[in-house]
Amino acid sequence: MNLEQAQIAALLSNFRGRYAADDQDVGILVKYIGAQASGTVTVTVTTGDITFKHGALASEVVDPTIDSANPSDPGVIDVSETNSDKMGEVVDMINASANWEAKLVDCLRADASTAGMLLTMAETQAKVTGGLKLYKDTSNCLNISLAIDRSIFKGIEFDNALWINTILSIISKITNASADTLIQIYSINRANKTEVKVYSRAGGATATEQVLPTSGVQMQLDSFRDDILLVRAIGTACAGYLTIVGKQTNFNNPDY
Repeated sequence: MNLEQAQIAALLSNFRGRYAADDQDVGILVKYIGAQASGTVTVTVTTGDITFKHGALASEVVDPTIDSANPSDPGVIDVSETNSDKMGEVVDMINASANWEAKLVDCLRADASTAGMLLTMAETQAKVTGGLKLYKDTSNCLNISLAIDRSIFKGIEFDNALWINTILSIISKITNASADTLIQIYSINRANKTEVKVYSRAGGATATEQVLPTSGVQMQLDSFRDDILLVRAIGTACAGYLTIVGKQTNFNNPDY
């Protein structure tokens, strides 16, 4: 790429902003891609188990191509099982079925998927453009996280190949049982299943808004090409909000 192409790519960068208060960050995007007219997903209140059904609209039955339990429990990912108690394992199990596609968004592969980590959700249609969002329960996972990821802006069909993602600013206000807030940033390659913490700092006292960068200081943290950047605010009895501003740039195809 020559200088002119780089300048064009920079000018055409997509500036992105995301905000999440309690229970508004997305754990998983999931989409039914099978041959049936309908595919639905349910997250159970008491156990956190995730049930997958498909078939004729309003007459769906469990999809046996997904089954985590031992003994067998067709159509259900039992998040108490050792093979599905992490978010990365849940997504891998969904993607092992030809009928479904799933992606992690505002979480890490190592994050627990056990009861209460995802918000309860009644049976909901997942054969939808862009995918169905399964939200995190902030009071149980004890973090609010936001990713600069094409999937959340464009839909589950889009990945981050050939893109560079950038964090420009972070605003957080977390109410804790104690003043132990942390702000962390991870560089994540979903295809390679790698997650590297690249930034960490104290996030300020409870219920105090913190703005990064501080006044008069510029912040720009770029990902490696194809990686996403995930910002995480962590706190005991976590509640509050997180805002990030960033951009996405495709240096390999400045005419996108």
